Amino acid sequence: MTGHIPGTTVLRRHPSEQASFSLGSNQVGLRAANERLVLSLIRTHGQLSKAQIAELTGLTAQTASVIARSLVEAGLLVAGAPVRGKVGQPFVPLSLHAAGAMFFGLHVGEREAHLVLVNFTGLVVAERRFSLEGRTLGDVAALARKAVVDIRSDFDAEANARLQGIGVAVAAGRHEAQSAPHLAEVDETLLALGRQLHLATYISSDAVAACSGELIYGLGSGVPSFAYLFIGDSLGGGLVQNGQIHFARDAAGLGIGKVPVPGLDGATVPLWTLVEHPDAISDERRLAALARGIAHAVYSVSVTIGCELAVIDGLLPPAVRRRIVVSVKSELARLDAGMAAKLAIREGTSERRAVSLGAACLPLVDRFFPQAEISSGATLSRSD
Repeated sequence: MTGHIPGTTVLRRHPSEQASFSLGSNQVGLRAANERLVLSLIRTHGQLSKAQIAELTGLTAQTASVIARSLVEAGLLVAGAPVRGKVGQPFVPLSLHAAGAMFFGLHVGEREAHLVLVNFTGLVVAERRFSLEGRTLGDVAALARKAVVDIRSDFDAEANARLQGIGVAVAAGRHEAQSAPHLAEVDETLLALGRQLHLATYISSDAVAACSGELIYGLGSGVPSFAYLFIGDSLGGGLVQNGQIHFARDAAGLGIGKVPVPGLDGATVPLWTLVEHPDAISDERRLAALARGIAHAVYSVSVTIGCELAVIDGLLPPAVRRRIVVSVKSELARLDAGMAAKLAIREGTSERRAVSLGAACLPLVDRFFPQAEISSGATLSRSD
């Protein structure tokens, strides 16, 4: 196994049969922990000099220089024009090379599928959408394959070599649909897609993909720990702790969606049931109940693990999401004014493309971010 999304409990990684472009200082991909660390630091800070890299990592100046040079030669970093400071020699800022690597992200929703091609800096360079009405998962995989082939048709050998995988996020749907046979069918269908495309395939739920995108590109990029809730056809939620993503793989696992909260009629229910009804976000009374439930769930999580940020995102109109956030803040203030003052409640940042962007982050994190010990609930699969 060549890697994983650190700490996730929902990711399934399927290596392709064809090796991808070899990056870094060896022939099997970007493995060196120091190279991954340098790339993640530059992603966070925007640009760094070799001296700053040495200072932030604790590496010697010589080691930092060797790593930086190898990453520039691999096409992952680009050197800017020298900058003269107030004292000392000019320094050369290093930043991510947008064309250094590319990743496909596919969101298979309940009604629509969305495919994106994302470059190394997170810019969407190509995308396709197609309706899922009357189509099976096999039909969706066939459409996705055709779209990927179409996008790659204009690529030269170098661009094709820099494709690092495809992440696929599948709508969680109703909890009762997440049976072991259902998940196995999803895995096998999408694994076949990866084999046909000769791309490593990463499979997750829509919630964890969106959370991955938020962690890398959104509010979480500067926050090591936060609670994340994703409202779609169901409600998924999990935690990011010290940069590690913790979500339940299926209905049997733990998750914010299972936190008991007051329901519409006052009875205690799991949080996820508050979005079961088709009018959950259009009916004022149901929307208020959802906000109240989220406030109770976030409060429970915060007093337990001490997080200071909760991000609320989902496949929602921006105005609706904003209303939910405002209502959650009000409900939280009623529960505990002191906690409301310390706990920030914010909207997610990626809006409609949150899930597909997040899906593209799955191979990005696996290939180019520092790795950590995977949590005990993780499930990773191999095709060989």
